Amino acid sequence: MNNIIKQIQILFDKELYSNVVKICDLALTAADQKPDSLTPLNKIQITNYYADSLYATEQYQHAEIYYRQCIQLRKHIIKNKNGKSADKCNDLPSEADLKYRIHLCLISLKKNSAALEVLQSISGKQKDAKINMALGNLLKESGMERMAAVAYKEVLEECPFALEAVESLLKLGMKGADVNSLTVEATNEVSWLKTWLKAQAQLYSRDFSNAIETYKQIDVQGILKDNVYLLVNMGYCYHYLCEDKKAIEILQRAHTLDSNMVVGLDLLSNLLADSEDENQSEYLESLVPKSDMHTWSSEHWVVFANYMYNCKNFEKAVYFAHQALLLGRKNNIEALLAKANSFFKLGKYQDAASACAEALHICSYRFDVHKCLVDCYLKMNRLREADTTALNACKQFNNSTHSLKLHARVMLKDPTRNSKNIKKVLEKAITQDKESSTNAVILLVIFLQQETQYETAKHLLQKQIENHPSSRLYQLLGDCFMSLSKDEDAFDSYNTALRLDPYNQRAVEGLNLIGPNPANSKRESYYTCVGDSSYPSQSTLASEHEIDAESDSDLWPNNSF
Repeated sequence: MNNIIKQIQILFDKELYSNVVKICDLALTAADQKPDSLTPLNKIQITNYYADSLYATEQYQHAEIYYRQCIQLRKHIIKNKNGKSADKCNDLPSEADLKYRIHLCLISLKKNSAALEVLQSISGKQKDAKINMALGNLLKESGMERMAAVAYKEVLEECPFALEAVESLLKLGMKGADVNSLTVEATNEVSWLKTWLKAQAQLYSRDFSNAIETYKQIDVQGILKDNVYLLVNMGYCYHYLCEDKKAIEILQRAHTLDSNMVVGLDLLSNLLADSEDENQSEYLESLVPKSDMHTWSSEHWVVFANYMYNCKNFEKAVYFAHQALLLGRKNNIEALLAKANSFFKLGKYQDAASACAEALHICSYRFDVHKCLVDCYLKMNRLREADTTALNACKQFNNSTHSLKLHARVMLKDPTRNSKNIKKVLEKAITQDKESSTNAVILLVIFLQQETQYETAKHLLQKQIENHPSSRLYQLLGDCFMSLSKDEDAFDSYNTALRLDPYNQRAVEGLNLIGPNPANSKRESYYTCVGDSSYPSQSTLASEHEIDAESDSDLWPNNSF
């Protein structure tokens, strides 16, 4: 039998695993017919090769069975203290290593609870960094965060460069200084690694602005310039700060550097699907993987879901987002959000709200999830829940401009709201808006129109138009002039709105409501200007997308002309 074992070893070393499986199956059957033909040591060697090769050929259930047989054979040899056999057993995988391999089989079979039990059965002295890392991941997944933190610390004591363990501790809420103390001796001489760990600590403590600045310090030539992982993390930071244009730009840069990028690909596709830029639609299509679907990760399924969403095939978008969720990641925010957005477009607002609520439970600091949930409640006319969600967003984001605008939208829908409170919220949003967004201005103008304060609304629009002209603003200005019975000024404003965006239907409707008094020559000049392609489009003049179409139509004021 020594010759068979030698030949099996040759096959195994050559990675001819399917051949190993066949010969081992035959050899073990023959040994069962003649028990004396194999020594206990020979049998455990063949069984171990068999189990490893079954695992390599993705036959996880069978591999688990034979790894367990290896453990029993090992115990039998040691118990009987069979001299040389017991000593040679030390050359084979230890019981802890065999249990680790059993855990790998169970993970592949999606039996994570059983895998955790197997790892927990290993005594503390036998756990090395590999086992502690796996144990930490399963404990964290099961909600046993304190025990997970202990396991990750054990990993860092043995391997201070284990960055995944570092990040896991930071995600569990451990302070950056405490994590740094576990690695400082080994990483002290690597300056860029110290800066990287500082940025990671800022990221996971939600200090996103400082995290971006720290990442920028090492995203330079000679240090970590064009590192894809660094860029992806920076992209997430920008998104968490609601600076989605910058997030798209930085994630596209990462994808250009590595077209096979996986981490961050789902976020990029969600942002592109939410964009109204046609060029971004083309870029989204380019992200769809060309490989066989069986090789796709959850990120690839999210990309395909967003591509279907962009093609307005919302039912398929829901299906593919669900496929991403089936791959086992419980914290797949991007898949849940893609699913919620698609349900919303299908008019299934309760289903969309359920997906948003699940995503919000996983990650409370994603503004897009809060916004989506508010939109769902507004569509279902559940104003109380919408108001509660918007207030929670204000609290979560420390009354940021975006959260204040979200709350104002809800308040504008509620006829029982105090008008002074609405105005106060909107004015606060405009005051602290660093990017001079037109969204808050538009909301305030709509509120002033509802309060028949047309003169105030007119002055506000004229001031905003000086620095941020757009078709929407000119159209609203025309509405104010109409309400003030200034038809000629209204005509000029609608005319300018259509120069900036020939497809502004509301500006056309406003023109149609103007009486016959404005000169026919002016009306003729309008039709001439609409056909003139030399006028800039709205997208070139507006600094950002104005209020989304769903929200915009809801807030359209019923002015009496």
